Amino acid sequence: MKSFLISGVLGLAALALVNLCAPYTGVALPLSRLSISGSALLGIPGVTLMVILDMLL
Repeated sequence: MKSFLISGVLGLAALALVNLCAPYTGVALPLSRLSISGSALLGIPGVTLMVILDMLL
């Protein structure tokens, strides 16, 4: 349970970091229910997947 919570917090932090660096990188993820829940449930790999999909599509 503890590692699941830590993974969720790290995923949300990664999503915030991606959006904070958006002016420099040009990659921004919208803050919606889907992106927030995906980053909280999947953690850093979920945020990485969303960034890759944003760049490809």
